[in-house]
Formats: sequence, structure tokens, C-alpha cells
Amino acid sequence: MAEPAKFSMANCSNLLHNGAAIEANADISGVGVVSAFILSAYLTFTAVLVAYLFGLVDSGLLSPVDRRVFHIRPFPSRSTGTASNGSAAQQQEQQVPSKRRKKAEACLRTAVLALSDQQIVTGIAIMGAGFQGLRTGALSAYHYQIVLYLAWMSSSVHLTAITVLASYLKSHRGVLAWRLAGMLVLFVMLVVGLVPTISNDWGVFWWPGIDSDKTGWAIPARCFWGDLKGGAVSPDAPLGFMILSVSYLWKMGQLFSSSRGAYHRWFRGPIERFMVRTLRFAADRCSVPGGFSWFWLWTFRLLLALTLPFMVMFEVVSSFAASLWLSLMGLIFGTIQVLIPRSQMQPMTQSQEGTWGFGQLVPLILLIQPLGMVLEHVWTREPHDDNALELLRYTRTIPDSRDTQSEPKRELSLEGQHNQYCFQQVLLAHISKHPNAATWSHEHIIVKNFLFSSKVFAFLVWLVQAAVVTICTVVFHFDSLTIGNERASNWEFILDAIAAFIAVGVLTTLVVSPYSRTGRMPHA
Repeated sequence: MAEPAKFSMANCSNLLHNGAAIEANADISGVGVVSAFILSAYLTFTAVLVAYLFGLVDSGLLSPVDRRVFHIRPFPSRSTGTASNGSAAQQQEQQVPSKRRKKAEACLRTAVLALSDQQIVTGIAIMGAGFQGLRTGALSAYHYQIVLYLAWMSSSVHLTAITVLASYLKSHRGVLAWRLAGMLVLFVMLVVGLVPTISNDWGVFWWPGIDSDKTGWAIPARCFWGDLKGGAVSPDAPLGFMILSVSYLWKMGQLFSSSRGAYHRWFRGPIERFMVRTLRFAADRCSVPGGFSWFWLWTFRLLLALTLPFMVMFEVVSSFAASLWLSLMGLIFGTIQVLIPRSQMQPMTQSQEGTWGFGQLVPLILLIQPLGMVLEHVWTREPHDDNALELLRYTRTIPDSRDTQSEPKRELSLEGQHNQYCFQQVLLAHISKHPNAATWSHEHIIVKNFLFSSKVFAFLVWLVQAAVVTICTVVFHFDSLTIGNERASNWEFILDAIAAFIAVGVLTTLVVSPYSRTGRMPHA
């Protein structure tokens, strides 16, 4: 077997043409280390998914899409007042969650909190070690890839925890502060860490004509720092930066009512006001008797077909389900980037990275810590235990009056109020000709209430979920086939899928709307 490559800037060009022999490093890509990171990441995601499906998520985190389309029953965050009928016992049961439900939620939150704490620390630690190996030239492209995407998965885990612990963190500023600091540190490290991977020749597994025991994965990662090997940027390189940046902006923005308010005030609000104003103009022309009423009716339907998919996208993006999709995509992407190169290198490392030793068992044993914290809550007998109450306090946190996530609660009170009307009648009766910020809030609730009662709107929401599954399946499939061999140009598949969703959404709305309340003529 050939000798492993020793780093020097002078021999980088030679190594890029001829490849190098890989040297095993069980402390980075050993079976125990990799298994511990991946297992803890998916355990955390599973805990959040279970909390979502079984109604253990704080009600302030759920959007109308979660409630009305996916039929998720929220875990009450505070007393909602006495019911108008029913026994006092029934009213109390509706207002106060059972002790068993409280304990289940506390266990889930404790597990997520412990796992996320462990991952944010280990993510920063492994990236720090990776930077040291990058600086000295001791890390190969293969091992640097493992380091980078294990830290990527740690980041994904922590963002998942932030999603479900938002209310808890808002009421515990100290806990929020150090987590934000850890997130920002890991984000900067990941952005810098992605820089060597943008070269076209990064991570080439095998070239025709080179020795069978040599590979491009074994080239020192330092050779790719500050130099575009292969003459150009990889087509998919911007995709990694985009996914990382969007994930962090999305999750961190959800922690603060000011950022959510700015998003609605300066971005989503103006776009939706323009779309509703345009629909209202066409509906007004439809109501005027004359020979051109049919023209304006189909103009209205065409405008509806063009605007409804975008309104659906706004609602889907603000849902808790979208946060779960984002976290799952990050986990799968990171898993592929770790496991595929590892499987390619396994014959060359001669199973040295598959041997179970002290360094492989310790990371897995550390996963027992979250289990111990969960069992502590399960077996506790003190109903007024301070630690348990501390974790449960955030479920009763009263949402900020400026918090846009409290808006769905107001929308629910209008459910069914306009079901007997078509969309044109609702627009003419409740939307002013020149909506402004002062009147838009109430009008927006009426429009959303009507749309959420429409089967066309619900169909488009499910169509978005199908589009996400399709995009992920295609992209991850080609990604797994091309890692180490060629560039997949996944961004092309993503753009094609988005264009297909918009086309199908527009066509479906245009065809179905004449037979639904969204686009039929009044009194038809």
C-alpha cells in the first residue's frame, strides 16, 4: 500500500493529478463516533416529531396549516376561559392538562434539551479540531468531509430543538443567550468550513488510470483552501451555503416577535395586500352587469390561479411542519455526505475505522445521559418538584401581544362564518378598495379564514408536501450516486420541481375554481 500523502503546498498539484493513499483515523470517522452523532441527531428529531403529532407542542407554535389542514391538536399553553356549557369538571379538564400529559411533555422537552446541549458543544469541538487539522494539513479531504458534516448534523439537531423550545427559551433569557451564542459560533464555523468544498475537484473518489489504492479523498484538505481546484466552483456549492443560511435565519428569526413582526410588516404583508387588492379589483368588475362580465370573471379566476399558490406557500412556510421538513432535510443531507464517502473509503482503511475500541464506545455511552434525565422525570414522585415545574412553566407562558404567532387563535374564532358565500362576495363585502395597514389586519383574517375552508387551498397545501418529498427524493438520490464521482447539479432539479409545483398549482386552481367557492360566480 502506498504511503499516505504528507502536506506541502508544492505537491498539491501532483496529488490532484495522481491521487494519494488514505490513512485511517478512527477518532474522526470511526464507527462509534459516526454512530453517536447520527443516532443522537435522529433521536432528537424523532422526539420533536412525536411532540408534534401527539399534540405536545405549545399551541403558540402552531399555524393554521398545522391546525386546520394537518389537524394537529395543540397542547394548551394557558387557560382559555370557562366553557359556556358542560360540567365544572369538564371545564377544568379542558383548561388544565392532565398530570400524565404534563409529565410526557416534560420528558420530551428534557430529552430534546439534553441532546441539543450535547450536540452544540460537540459540534463546536469537532469543528475546532477540524480547523486545526486543516491548518496543519494533517486532515485529508475525506476526514475533513466527515468533520464538517457531523458538525452540520449537530447544527441541524440544535435548530430542531430551538423550534420546539421557543416558548421555553423566551421565558429563560439566560438559557436563550448562551444557546444563541453557541448557534452563532457554530454557524460561522460551518460557513468558513464549507469554503474548501466549493472546488470542482473536491472529494473525487477515483480517476481512471491511477493506482487502485489511491484516491482524491486522501488529498490534504489544505490543498483546497483558497484555491479553486478544478478551475471552477462546484455547481452545488452555493446550495450548501443557501441551506445553511436559510435554516439559521428561519430558526433564529422565530425566536423573536420583533423579527417576525418585521417579516410580516415589510415582506409578507405588502405582497399579500397587493394580491388581495388585485383580486378585489377583478371581483368588483365581475359584479358590474354587462357583456364583459364573463371576461372579468375569467380574469378573476386567472388572477386567483396565479396568486393562490403563493399565498399557500406563505402559509406553509410559517407552519411548524415546515420547520420539521427543514430539519429533516438537513439531517438527511448531512447523513449522505458522511456515509457515502465512508463506504467508499472502507475497503482502503482496511476496517481500522470499523473496530470497536475505547474511543468508539465513549461517544455512544454518553448518549445515556439524556435517557437518565428523562427517567428522572418519569420516576419522580414529588408533584411540586422545582426542576419539573421549571421545565413546565413555559407551556403556560402568555404569548406576546405583538407576537404574530398568536394570530391563528383569532382566525379560528371566525371559522365557518362565511362558508355560505363565494370568494368574490367575501372580497366585495369585507375588503376595502384601498386596504391599508390600519384595516388590513382584520381583512387579512377574513380572507385567510375563507381560504382555509376551501378544499382547493387544502389540496395545494398537500401538493406542497408532495413537492417537498419529490424534490428531496430526487436530489438525495442523485447526490448519493454522484458523491466522489461527479457533480450532480442538484440545483437544476430543485428549480425544475419548484416550477412544476407552480405550474400544477396554477392549472389545478384554474380548472377546479369554477366548481368551488373560490372561483364560482355569485349565486351560481
